[in-house]
Amino acid sequence: MTALSIAAAFSGAAQASNFEISPVVLELSSARTAGVVKLINNDTHEVSLQIRAYDWTQVDSQDKLDPTQNLIISPPVFTLAPGASQTIRVVSKQAAGSQEIAYRLLIDEIPSAAAGAAINFKFRISMPVFIAPTGQSSTKLDWKLNAGKPPKLVIENSGNRRGRLLNLSLTLPSGKKVTLPTGGNPYTLAGLTRQYIIETDSPLGAGSKVRMTGTSDSGPIDTELTVAP
Repeated sequence: MTALSIAAAFSGAAQASNFEISPVVLELSSARTAGVVKLINNDTHEVSLQIRAYDWTQVDSQDKLDPTQNLIISPPVFTLAPGASQTIRVVSKQAAGSQEIAYRLLIDEIPSAAAGAAINFKFRISMPVFIAPTGQSSTKLDWKLNAGKPPKLVIENSGNRRGRLLNLSLTLPSGKKVTLPTGGNPYTLAGLTRQYIIETDSPLGAGSKVRMTGTSDSGPIDTELTVAP
C-alpha cells in the first residue's frame, strides 16, 4: 500500500478533511538519506497542516515518541487549497547503523477559527519512517504464551529490522477465539519485545495448547503454542 486516502468527519461539523498521503511508510537508508511525502487535498475547503518528527521506540509494550532534530522536514507547516498538493522533503541527519532506526512523523491539522456555530475537526496522522540497517537486514520474530492473571502473548524481535503482525488471533483450549489489538500499530521494532494481554474469563493452564493465526511480512502464521508457566 503506497497511498492512503483519509476522510475525517465529525457529526455536525461545518468542515471535514479529506486528503491523500503517499507513501504511508517512508523508507530511507545510508544510500538514500532523503525522501518525499506527497499530500493532496481532495476536499472543497483549504486545510492547514503541521508536520513534526519524533524518535520512536517501544517501552513496556507501548510506543514512546520523543521530539527529534535528526529529521529535517521542509516545509513543516503549510496550507493546501482545495485540489492542491504539497510535496514534503524529509532528510535524515542520522547515520545508519547495524540496527534499523525508527521515527514517526506526526501530521496534525491546524484548526481554523470557528465561524459562528461551526465546529472544526482536528485530526492527527502518525506516519512511520525507517532508516534501513547497514549490511543485511532481517526480522526474527519469536513468540510464547505465558500463563498468568492475565495470560500474555510475548512477541520478541531479535532481528535488526522491524516485524509486522496483522490479524493476529488465538484459539483457546475452550474453543474461544481471541483477536489481539495489533491493527492500530502492528509493529514490533528491531531488538524489542511486545506483550499482548489475553482477555479470557478463565486462566490458561501451563502445558495447554493454543492455536495462533495471523499474517506477518513473511507470510501467513498458523502455529500451535504450548502455554508456559
